[in-house]
Amino acid sequence: MIYLDNGATTFPKPECVYEATDRFAREAAVNAGRGAYRAARAATDMIKEVKTELLSMCDARGQAEVALTPSVTIALNQIIQGQRWKEGVTAYITPYEHNAVLRPLKLMEQKHHIQVMELPLKEDLSIDLDGVREAFAACPPDFVAVTAISNVTGYVLPAAEVFAEAKQYGAFTVLDAAQAMGLLRMRFAQLKADCIAFAGHKTLYAPFGVAGFLIKNGVDLDVVLAGGNGIRSEDPNMPKFMPEKMECASMDSVAICGLRTSLNWLKGVDPWKIETELIEYLLARLPEVKDLTIYKAPPGAQQAGVVSVNLEGFRANEVAAILDAKNDIAVRAGHHCAGLIHHHLNNKKYDGTIRISLGVFNTREDIDALIDALKGIDRDALKGIDANILRGNC
Repeated sequence: MIYLDNGATTFPKPECVYEATDRFAREAAVNAGRGAYRAARAATDMIKEVKTELLSMCDARGQAEVALTPSVTIALNQIIQGQRWKEGVTAYITPYEHNAVLRPLKLMEQKHHIQVMELPLKEDLSIDLDGVREAFAACPPDFVAVTAISNVTGYVLPAAEVFAEAKQYGAFTVLDAAQAMGLLRMRFAQLKADCIAFAGHKTLYAPFGVAGFLIKNGVDLDVVLAGGNGIRSEDPNMPKFMPEKMECASMDSVAICGLRTSLNWLKGVDPWKIETELIEYLLARLPEVKDLTIYKAPPGAQQAGVVSVNLEGFRANEVAAILDAKNDIAVRAGHHCAGLIHHHLNNKKYDGTIRISLGVFNTREDIDALIDALKGIDRDALKGIDANILRGNC
């Protein structure tokens, strides 16, 4: 299989991650924070080490704490639902946001009657910073969420600039770094984010089961999830201090071991350089395909290793199904859990886009195979493919 769906999860993982998680699962996968014996203490120390490494990655030591969660969706729910919302509060999002931000905010809109507004875009679909200033002046922000990288077009959004404007009004700021942690160099103080949410299984090259968020020292959230965490078990209330108040239930120590290993592996790898070289090659070759529409970062913006396309005469899912069935190439088709931006991309007739997302283990040969496959697609290629697959969309 030629895997070009790294935006969903990076695959494969580094071999050292497989080896470490297998060994840990067999020899040391006890419940951290629940025992005084050596293995439990070692698991607890490993979790502390991972948190320290994540803080170092973002130049945030002494400035923030790390809360670990099972997924970045849970992390973003804790951040969003942990706000002290009041009726009439204004939350801003970009049109590039993922449903892990949109849907929790929709719940808050229904429950607390907050106002959710989109930041404006220019004609080229870049964030209109002048328009942002005007919007904030007309309706001051209380909460602002920005995705670091679009999971549809690979656009690296100007989060620091948006947050700098938001902080003039005292807004709570959240960076969704699911597609960026480990790929982009982040400096916590310069970003002016109160929270940075991350996913272990994406650009950190760790397994599923570990994610979380950095939260600025002194910033507080209400508890959303409660339960055992091995701290003051005689008290029916969750701890009142960060990050322990945000962490309940047994942690996936095997996944965290994988994250520890991938963090060390990333110190010897430059994912941004690899992705940049690959995406430049892909963007140079895509125009060779007749009747192809390309959706990429706006001119002058940084382009991560994600780009979307559509082929005239085909729904996005039809092309993805053909690539899978005929060429063993894995891409994602649909709206990629980021529905708002597709209204701006005007791709309704295609039912979304065909997303090509690259990772450090892809090669130019993978891209050559994709281009050849796209050139060879015709209506006859749909014959023999399960109709249910062709109707599918996500």
